[in-house]
Amino acid sequence: MKPPQDDLFSLLDESLVDVKEGDVILITSKIVSIHEGRCKKIGEGDIQKIREEGAQLVIPRNYWKSPLTAINNNFVSSSGIDTSNGDGHIIQLPIDPFASAEKIYQYFAKRFGLKNLGIIITDSRSQLLRYGATGCAIAWWGIDPLVSHRGKEDLFGKTMNVARSNLVDGLAAGAVVVMGEVAEAQPIVIAKDIPNLSFTDKNTKDKLFTEFEDDTFRVLYEKWL
Repeated sequence: MKPPQDDLFSLLDESLVDVKEGDVILITSKIVSIHEGRCKKIGEGDIQKIREEGAQLVIPRNYWKSPLTAINNNFVSSSGIDTSNGDGHIIQLPIDPFASAEKIYQYFAKRFGLKNLGIIITDSRSQLLRYGATGCAIAWWGIDPLVSHRGKEDLFGKTMNVARSNLVDGLAAGAVVVMGEVAEAQPIVIAKDIPNLSFTDKNTKDKLFTEFEDDTFRVLYEKWL
């Protein structure tokens, strides 16, 4: 996949020839962005404007060369723009990653005649008080992102009231370990036999994404809201 634009579906035709019922296909956002032409030559356009494009929140960092931003309900640097593997281009995130995930889902469902299939578009992020990047899901389609444990009992009979597991970010984190971060050229991972996975044809982002006012970490950034 070469910037500024290339054909993702040709790559999928060539590379994925045996997708099964129940598979979850994880695709790095970078090749989705290249497919959609979300690339600009370095030096072309206002970098500050590009950094803030689509951001839900911008927090300046005087100690760093770029702002911390919230985009796709995820805190990342500079709205996720990146120059790695860009061949002289800045690569922005897909403009509507859920629409992108749905399109890829429909492609695979039709091609292989599948009813139960998951698509996850991944990105990398840093986390509070930790070095190193981990994978996260910026969009998904075909699956429920959460598993609820409400009403279940733990080993000692205590009933769970609010516990839930975030499947899509967990799967994305594992997939990005396989994908790599530099020159591995492994932008697609297939996860199989995922326990507790529910399939759906609905847009389920509201099941996972919280509003700022409901976020348990709001205290860290609320003065910039």
